[in-house]
Amino acid sequence: MNTAGKAKFLSVTERSMACWFLCSGLIHLIVEGNVVLNSKFYQDTSGNILNEIWKEYSKADSRYATRDDFIISMEAVTAFLEGPACLLIVWGMLKLKPWRFTAILLVSLGQLYGDVLYFGTCAHGGIARHSRPEWIYFWFYFVIVNGIWIVVPTMCILYAAKNINRAIAGTEAGQKRD
Repeated sequence: MNTAGKAKFLSVTERSMACWFLCSGLIHLIVEGNVVLNSKFYQDTSGNILNEIWKEYSKADSRYATRDDFIISMEAVTAFLEGPACLLIVWGMLKLKPWRFTAILLVSLGQLYGDVLYFGTCAHGGIARHSRPEWIYFWFYFVIVNGIWIVVPTMCILYAAKNINRAIAGTEAGQKRD
């Protein structure tokens, strides 16, 4: 097996997770941070790529263009807490910090919870009110792209829980019972 690169000490799973948290952290900070800080993105005519992304995505979920309180609050938490935490996790993984599993669990749980609320509030308010019916807007942008933040964080939660449980079991095995 060829283990090229500087992070040879990480398993394929861990390297994949480090890539996930790096990409996720940058998306949270840069892309989602932009929609939180730039309330007039939909009026921009400069061709700014971040504003263009949000104009396009608003066709899949109009709550971004209308500055829905929940959406902007959720994106603020995602951008400014989870974004930096994702990058910290990458550093922790590369340095084999013991807290990395707890951080993976907490950040992934936050991502999963945010996405469940994202889908839930839209379903409660009526999906047809917020999303256009075209395949690319509803199925691709709204369901598939957001669904990634259900599937991958769930896998990360399971990975972190397995490692935390293994560490606790190892500690308890070495202790005397009263």
